[in-house]
Amino acid sequence: MGAACCKCTPRWKNEEDVLCAYLYEECAFCRPKKFILRGCRAGDDDHEWNAATNATVRKLVEEDIFNPYGEPVEIAADVPKACCGYEMFEVAIARLEKDWSPKINQKIEPYGYMVEGFEWVEYRYVSQGQYGGHTQPVPHFCIRVKKLPEKDE
Repeated sequence: MGAACCKCTPRWKNEEDVLCAYLYEECAFCRPKKFILRGCRAGDDDHEWNAATNATVRKLVEEDIFNPYGEPVEIAADVPKACCGYEMFEVAIARLEKDWSPKINQKIEPYGYMVEGFEWVEYRYVSQGQYGGHTQPVPHFCIRVKKLPEKDE
């Protein structure tokens, strides 16, 4: 879901200052609604988000994001659906930016980071067997971690 293939840049990483993203994953049948960290492998000690100096800021962010009853999961799960169950994540972005992001950004800005909501749509081919198929829009939602520009003193 939103993962890069053939060394393409994931859509959520469309700006240089984006370090990683917490992608929202929802499967009504077999998995709980949750966020998954992308762009930062657990064993990659060279990645800035894994640095020991960032343990505090990362904990501040992940306390809310990985909490199954936390505000980000609640916001992502409570989006209106259009026809055919199409999730309108732009509503989640607006609510996240109004209710959650300002609070968490106030805590992590002193460390030089910020979070923001981001959504995009991918079109996937869906086969209908012998009668052919069609492309179907698949909306995605994530919370991106961005590095703030260095302040001139």
